[in-house]
Amino acid sequence: MAATAIDLRTGQAPRRLLRAIGSAGAVLAMIILGASVLLRLGTGFGADGQSLSMLAPAIEGAARSLHRLAASGVGLLAMAATVLCVRHRLVVAGALRPTVWMVAATVVLAVIGPLTTGYRFAAVTVTNVAVGVVLLMSCWWLREALMHGSAGGAQRDPLLRAALVVFLAHVASGAAASALEMRGIRWVAYAHLATAILVTMFVGAVLWDQRRSKRLRAVVAGTASVWLMQIAFGVALLSISQRPIWLGVLHALFTPLLAAGLVSIAVRSAADNCQPWHEMHHDDA
Repeated sequence: MAATAIDLRTGQAPRRLLRAIGSAGAVLAMIILGASVLLRLGTGFGADGQSLSMLAPAIEGAARSLHRLAASGVGLLAMAATVLCVRHRLVVAGALRPTVWMVAATVVLAVIGPLTTGYRFAAVTVTNVAVGVVLLMSCWWLREALMHGSAGGAQRDPLLRAALVVFLAHVASGAAASALEMRGIRWVAYAHLATAILVTMFVGAVLWDQRRSKRLRAVVAGTASVWLMQIAFGVALLSISQRPIWLGVLHALFTPLLAAGLVSIAVRSAADNCQPWHEMHHDDA
């Protein structure tokens, strides 16, 4: 009991809990995005204009159940993070901004959730995917901020900020291309290709800029590997006429991984010039 009281006074327990919430939220967001893309790529439209699943009933049912459970879990985690931030705001200041984004993304997804049925509105599909990626980024930001962040707050890197904006535009264009291809509209794929070129330029510049940082060596290498794999899957999708669902799912799943890598680079590079959070509080070892 005494140890717990000390933890609560120094802020160690709330930070540990919020870090765990961020990690768990990122995993659940990944499940949500994976289930969503599988269901979307496995859906077509019949002659009557109604959506029709091309997946095996067992696979479709499992994907929908996982999606519902993960979405419910993220909602509970967002509420828990909010309570912790309000009660311990003086010792978890670094968690406030990612928690706000996490809660906002969760609310948006909950509001548009009923509109996603049947993929009737392409704009809803685009919003669902883009905000889902923002949710994952927010959760990972929460985890990284409490594990590798600094007490002084993140410094603003124009290149990283631009790369994140271009990356989210690329995510949105990919979701639009997927949503409209279901209706036989394929020209949007060229817009997705154009944003892919921009993402390649900006992500490449970020990785090159951070290549010499010893602290970022592992995350830069991992992000570069994910980036190259996503490019490879994208080229494969462009090169074949009959695209298997599994290839599209793999290409889409590298998107949240790349997003997490960019978030890690942003948070850890900001802490390079100031004292690391975990050195100030010896609970993050």
